[in-house]
Amino acid sequence: MAKNESSTWNRGRYWAATIALCAILIYSALSTLRDPTSSERLGNEIGVPSFIVIYALPISKLLCAAIILWRGFPRLRLFAYAFILFYLVLDLTGMIKVQEYVNAATAVFKIGVWALAFWWDRDRIHQQKLALAQATV
Repeated sequence: MAKNESSTWNRGRYWAATIALCAILIYSALSTLRDPTSSERLGNEIGVPSFIVIYALPISKLLCAAIILWRGFPRLRLFAYAFILFYLVLDLTGMIKVQEYVNAATAVFKIGVWALAFWWDRDRIHQQKLALAQATV
């Protein structure tokens, strides 16, 4: 691949994974806010307070999706990726605990999409952090 084609390929796969991750987060948050019964049931089974499951997690997923798509602050994007990974791992363990294995497989898929999006964004985050450090010096 030529250098220009390689740059286009890298940008394309980054945006594909990022848009897929944010679409998963937005869909999940909106479906929970629209009909919280299944999320509330899962939260009760694993011992999480219902206000966290019904309101705090969906709103935080929407905020994380906006932060990742915004690409303005690299440290905030790192925090958003870390929070999403934390949430996805907790979601996976919750699904395994209540023995919903189809949803657990979906959670593994979501972690895979997260890994691709973060892997292809990590260089951009690092470059932005270096540029900010050089600008402040």
